[in-house]
Order: sequence, then C-alpha cells, then structure tokens
Amino acid sequence: MASSLPSRRRPAGATHSRLAAALLASSALLGAPAAQAAPAIGGGGKPANVLVAFKGRVVDAKGQPLPGVTVLIKGTKTGTSTDANGVFNFNLPTGKEVLVFSFVGYKTKEMAVDGRSTLDVSLEEDAAALDDVVVVGYGTQTRATLTGAVATVDMKQIQDLPVGSLSATLQGQMPGVSVAGGTSRPGNAAQITVRNPNSLAKDGPQGTGPLYVIDNVVRSQDDFNLLDQSEVESISVLKDASAAIYGARGGQGVILVTTRRGKVGAPQLSYSGSVGVADATRLPSMMSGVQHAQYLNDYNTVGGMQPSNAAIYTQDELDYFAQNNTNWLKEAWQPAVTQRHALNMSGGTDRVTYFASGTYNRQNANFDNINSDRWTYRASADVKVARGLKAALSVSGGLGGSRMYFLKQGQESAENDMKSLLYTPQFAPMYVNGLPVYLSTGTGFDAFHFFEVQKSDNFTSQRNTTLNVQASAEYELPFLKGLRARVVFNKNMNNAFGKQYGTKYNVYQLTMLGDHKHIYGGDVLKTVTLNNGDRVRLNPSYSDNYQLNGYLTYDNQFGKHHVAALAFFEQQETFTDATTAMQEGVIIGGLQNMSSATGTQTTTETQTEAGLLSYVGRFNYDYANKYLLEFTIRRDGSTRFAPEYRFGTFPAVSAGWVISEEPFFKNNIRVVDFLKVRGSLGFLGTDNTKSYNWQTNYSVATGKSPVFGGNGDRPLVFMANNALANRAARWDNITKYNAGIDARFLDNRLSLTVDGYYDHAYNMLTALSGSAPLLIGAALPSENFGIINGFGTEVSVGWNGRITNDLAFRLNTFFTWNDNKQVRVDVPRGQVGTFLDPTGQSTDQGVLGYRYLGMFRTPGDVDAFFAANPKLNRQKYLFGQPAQPGMLYYEDIRGLKNADGSYGEPDGVITDADVEYLTPKASNHYSVGFNPSITYKSLSVSATMGIAWAARPR
Repeated sequence: MASSLPSRRRPAGATHSRLAAALLASSALLGAPAAQAAPAIGGGGKPANVLVAFKGRVVDAKGQPLPGVTVLIKGTKTGTSTDANGVFNFNLPTGKEVLVFSFVGYKTKEMAVDGRSTLDVSLEEDAAALDDVVVVGYGTQTRATLTGAVATVDMKQIQDLPVGSLSATLQGQMPGVSVAGGTSRPGNAAQITVRNPNSLAKDGPQGTGPLYVIDNVVRSQDDFNLLDQSEVESISVLKDASAAIYGARGGQGVILVTTRRGKVGAPQLSYSGSVGVADATRLPSMMSGVQHAQYLNDYNTVGGMQPSNAAIYTQDELDYFAQNNTNWLKEAWQPAVTQRHALNMSGGTDRVTYFASGTYNRQNANFDNINSDRWTYRASADVKVARGLKAALSVSGGLGGSRMYFLKQGQESAENDMKSLLYTPQFAPMYVNGLPVYLSTGTGFDAFHFFEVQKSDNFTSQRNTTLNVQASAEYELPFLKGLRARVVFNKNMNNAFGKQYGTKYNVYQLTMLGDHKHIYGGDVLKTVTLNNGDRVRLNPSYSDNYQLNGYLTYDNQFGKHHVAALAFFEQQETFTDATTAMQEGVIIGGLQNMSSATGTQTTTETQTEAGLLSYVGRFNYDYANKYLLEFTIRRDGSTRFAPEYRFGTFPAVSAGWVISEEPFFKNNIRVVDFLKVRGSLGFLGTDNTKSYNWQTNYSVATGKSPVFGGNGDRPLVFMANNALANRAARWDNITKYNAGIDARFLDNRLSLTVDGYYDHAYNMLTALSGSAPLLIGAALPSENFGIINGFGTEVSVGWNGRITNDLAFRLNTFFTWNDNKQVRVDVPRGQVGTFLDPTGQSTDQGVLGYRYLGMFRTPGDVDAFFAANPKLNRQKYLFGQPAQPGMLYYEDIRGLKNADGSYGEPDGVITDADVEYLTPKASNHYSVGFNPSITYKSLSVSATMGIAWAARPR
C-alpha cells in the first residue's frame, strides 16, 4: 500500500533549501548563500525577465493524475515537477517555449506552449522504458547495449511483499539467482547464491555468497538487509564476466543496489506498509499416543519380549491413551505475523534535492517467545555547488535485534524446539496437577520440557547498531566534453551485542498409573533438575570499515560512434574486534548478568583486519547501437596473502551484435522488433581465506610449559596460533564464459532472453584433510588445489498486454538448470577409484543409502525371498542378523572392501558396503519463476511464485 500527500505551496527555493538543511546541514555544501542560487521555477518572486505565468496538468492514458513528472524547458535544465494532483505551474520567459515531459515508465513527450497559459498533457505508458537503463559496475548502461548477463528486479513486484528482509523479496524474481530460507526464523536473512557457485575454503568470509555493492560501495549482506524495498531504486545482479570489474571478489556474482535519491519537485510524502501471516498448510502427521504405544509393543514383542515385561503397554494403558492424547506441536504452534512500515519524503529544486526515510519491521514466529524488530533510517542530499560541480551526502543506519528462548540441552541449536515437539510421545501430557512432567532419562534435546523452557526467562538475544556515512563530489571538467572526475568516501561502523542466559529448571517424576506404570499421574516421586546451559555469555563485537574511490569517466558520441571509458582506484580497509565472555553457575532468581553467577569465568578476544587496493579500467564502444564491445581490467591487492602473491589481475571482454539494426533484417523481418546476440569471457577470482594464514603467528598460553627443577608453576609459553603457514597461497581463479540472446517480438510485447554459461574454477583454496597422511600431526592450511567446472542454462520470457484502456497485464517467467563437475578435489585415499570417489562427478551425486526391495511381513515372505535368492545368507542377512518378519530387505550390491581398495562381488549379506546413490540428485537443480500482475486503472494485483526440484529417482 502506498500513498502520496501533497504539501502546501510555498516558494520552491525557500522550501526545499530549508528541508535539505534540516536533513543533512547541506547548506554547508552549497558554497553560496541561498539568495545567489539560480532563480527556481515554481512560485518564488519573479525575475525581471519573466513575462508569462503558465499552468498545466499531466495525466496518464486513463486520465489519472501523474505526480512527480519532470517538466523542463527544452534545451535547458530549468523546470519543475507535478504535484500529487498532476498539476504544475511556473513562469516562462516568452510563452513560446517547448516543454519536455518525462516520467519513469512513460514515453517522453514534447509540447510547444505557443502562447497558451494552460496546457493539458497525456503521457503514454512505455513498457520497454521500464528496463531501458540498467545499473552495472560503477555506472549504468542501456539494456540494448548490454553485452553481459545482468539480471534486474522489477521493483514494483517486491514493493509490498510482507517479508522480514530484502533478501527474501528476491525469491523467484530472477533466473540464476537462488534464495534459500529467510522465512522460518525471525531475524534470519535469506541466503542468496548466483549460478550455483562452489567454494572449497572453510575459513573464508565470503563462502558461496555474492558480493553486495550499495551505491558503488562494497557492503555486507547485513547492510543489504537493512534496506527496505521503498528505499531502493534498482537491484541488478552481475552473473558472468560483467562481474570482473569487481575482480578478486566478483567470482561468486555481484548484487548491485542503487538507493533512492531526491528529485526536483514539491515535497512528496509517501507511506507504504504491509502485514503478512505465515502459517503451516499442514503440520507433520505423527503417531498418536495410542499408536506410538502399540508400535512399541509390536517392536518389543518381535524382539522376544513377553507380555508380562514392564516395558509392554497393557490394555488399560492403551485404552487410556486412546482417550487422552497431547499433540505437543499443535499446542505450541501459532500463526506468525510480519509487519513492515516505511515513511519516505523527497523533493527539491534544481539546486538542492533531498530524500529521507524511516522504516520499521517486526516479526514473531510460529512458536511464542521468538521475535525480532528493526528500525532503519536514511537521509541524503544532492547539491549543485557551482557550475559543473555537484556534491552529495547520505547518512543511514539501523537498530535491530532478535530474541528467543535459550536451548542448551543436547547440541545447541535453535531447531531443537521443533525436534523436541516432534519427538515427544503424544501419550505424555505437558503437566499433571500443574507440574511439568519428567519425560526422559536422557540428556539430549528429546529430554527437555519445551513449554517450561519457552516460558522461562532463559534467552539468547542479539542487538545490532549500524551507522553508515557516504560523501561524494563530482566535477564536470570544462576542457573536454564528457569528462568527469568523482570522489567517493564511505565509512561504515557496526556494533553488535549478543547475550545468552541459561539456568536450570525443575520437572517432576511421578509414581505413574496403569498396570505397567505408563500413565502419567500419581504422586511426585522426585524432583529432577535439568541443566539448560547454566551460564551467562556475552558476545560484543565492533567493526569499522571504510572505502575510498577516485574516478575519471568519459562518455561522448561522435556521429554513430559512442565511446565510454572509466578509470579509478579503490581502497578499502576492514577491522573487527570481538570478545566472548562466559561465566557458569547462575543463581536462579538472580539478575540476568554475571554478577549473579559464581562459577568458572572465561574470556577471549579476537581481532581481524584486512585491506584491498585496486586499480580498474573499463572501455565501452558501440557503433550505431549495433556493434558492441566492452573491455574491463582490474588489478587487486589483498592483505590476505603474502606480499609476493598479494596482487592479481582480472581482465574481461564481451561483445554483442544487434542484428535487428541491420537493414537486411529490419526491412524484411517485421515480427521481430529487437534481436541481439552477445558473448563474454572473464577471468575472476576470490580471496576466500582469512588473513595472515600465510604467516606463522603465536599466542600466549598458560599451564602448558615444561618445568625444569622444583615444583613451581608452569610459566608462560608461546604456541602456534594457526594452522601450518602457507606463504604461497593466492587467489582462487575462475574463468567465466557466457553466451546469450536477447529478443523482443510483436511490438515489444513479447520478450525472450536465453543464456548459457560455463565456469572453470581452478586453484581453489582447499584445506586438505582426507588425502593428507595422518602422520602430519597438525592442521593443514588452505592451498590452491581444487578444480570444479560449473555450467547451466537460463531462459526468461515476458509478455506485456492490454485488454482494454483500463485493463492491462504482465507476465514474467523463467526456467533455469545448473550442475557442475569435480575435476580435482580432496579425496580420502581409501575412496580413490571406488563408487565413493567424487572425481569426475557432480558435487551433488544424490542421496546415499540402501536400495529398498520390500518388507518381510510373514514367515512365508522370508521363505519365498530366500528361495528365490539362494545365494543370500539367511542367518546373517541384515548386518549379521537373521532375516525375520518385520524387517526391510535390500539389494546386495557388493562385498566388503579388499586390501587394494576395491570391493568384492556380492557376498550374500547386507553391510555398509551395499550403499549406493539412490537418486541422481539430492538438491534442486531446476527452477521456474512465475510472476503475473494485472492492473485495472490505479489498482494492481501481483503474485510471486517459484518452484525448484531435483531430478527424479532412479
């Protein structure tokens, strides 16, 4: 939902200058008093040369007013914009000018005033214009002249999606961009990958995630998810060699974000908000209490247990369970609600424009006592300081946090709540006479009492505070047309504070009822105290990053020749400092901090730092929008590697041919409006390892030094602080190939894009473990070892249609497929040459297991099976156990492993040597996106749908 509120008319120059100053003190950037600014059009005092008062109104094809339309006097930068009612008014020098009307998504229109004092203008929607300009690395290009595989997001499709993070809005929006998670746990962002990347390094900060770039500054995924959809102007994804302009960090793809800036016009205030409810279409079907008890009876009876055994559930107990059943998961489950609110304001004169926004996002979960919330803010001002000189300043940040109950019984995992609710037998009630029941003698997650932990004051929480400041200046050099110089400085600071608080809680063991004491009830036998962590743990951390860029750009047209060039340097440094402090022995009922803990206290601190220095150049050339060429080169130096291996060079080249611009095509094939073929080749990399692994470093330890003589305490000792150093470690290398076709048909209503790609990743940083001898006796460092080839296909189809003047629709859909092949990876010596050897295979070989043939239900089934398979050993058939009714039986595929590593022939028994890959794939390698929308007048309805699947079982 979005709305726009008009403001009361005031002199435009005064209004916007005051607003901009209030936002960011931008008056300090002006360099001149407001009185010296060029006279603004739109209402102030009239300059001496103003002769004609003029007023007009701009509407769309349906007659609906269009707010924010830019109105300029042709050949000048003088103009205004329409208000919320589509109305504009200002003063013209002569009344004979030609006015130019432009608005995103509509065709630009020129109209002569011809002495009139009023004018009604209707703009025609231009579906093709919606994607004319595409943001690429450090600049923009028209889609018609793109030579790389660049996907873009239709921002209208994601504006009102009720999700908790910007990452989650990209689900099903673009081919080759996969989004996983982000909807299950409040505060957890979705994970984005581009074209099924691979990473063998276990200590790198990037993993398989793409690089995030916001307003030309490299940022983190957390910074990306601080953005609200209403603050974003565009999102582009570089999938092929077009990412080479980001060199060492572009190998896994790049997500580019351009945030909204102010536009010339009256102040515009808009609000957008959404509320979404997430619920299960169906909860898992589990055995009821009586079914569970009957199953246990069957299992124990087959095992030889007599009915008199105390483990057998008697008939009176079964009858009780049939009438008394507790579905723990159903009792705990609730609908989850996500709400987001965004308030934006923008406007300005042709001298100063501004934009400001504030957003709030809140989520709870399908289990109570889990929630997250996030506040963000953003303010920016753009100022024309002097002729050819512009400056900009933006400040943004956020405050967010999440909190849920702390689960520390068994392995610490947030998912233990769901597991516990599924594993708890439904014949066990939650409470008897108000007392929580004792469920199990075990110590894992199946033993804790979910509802007691849920309503306790035990928690794990995270709070984050982020501040980002970005300043830039751009100067249009007067001595050469099209030459500009620009400098950008960005400072990002982030504070995080994590805390865990766990105590102990009591449950009650009862004397139990029923013939065999399986019904929960009776008197309290004893109180059992369960340990839920018994700790206070703090995890404060701080990060401080900056990036400095200096640019020279050139863009000019010489007849049919268009030339653009870019050269710049980029310097970036990051620093983090994190502390972990923990104290055990929490006093129950005390304060939720370390002052109420009496046990052992431990504290550790970790500092990291890294830097990157880059030099980049790009050259673009096109002739008559028909023959296209782009060349990029970047040289990166990273402190993650030793000085002699610090720098790497990453070039890329791409080319395109717009066949539809050729006379032989244009004059003979009318059904095709646009046809372009393109190809790219790029050499990229990743510095996917932690800093200083190339250098042996040490830490101080106590209590580990030898003592020579006497009985004194062991002194301090210096110990290696990392794995064996590998000074020769350097970049991962990735060579990317891409070929594509872009086409439009039937008056641009039908669009088609097809891409095929091949990625050759080599020298991949890998910490060898399986193939390394155990005699080494130390952890091995990452080394340039692995080789994996990735490949895939992407097809996108779109249709824009209009049924009537008031009714229009759009449909965008895509299909993708991807896979890979391991050429050289770390393989344990015992698996080399066997069916478990992954060399030459995909990283996804399917689900490993035993091939199921059936179930022995009766003794006759057993007899018939072994009569038909006389080579099988009936007495030791299943892992040394004799075949019996109730057992599953499997295919005997191979015998035990021989000394040379090979496997013997089938040996008549089922052992762990009989596993095989049961399906071609375990993960999804095919996906389809489907995004329809329909518009009637000013009402729009859209949907986002996606499907992903693996190959069918063998």
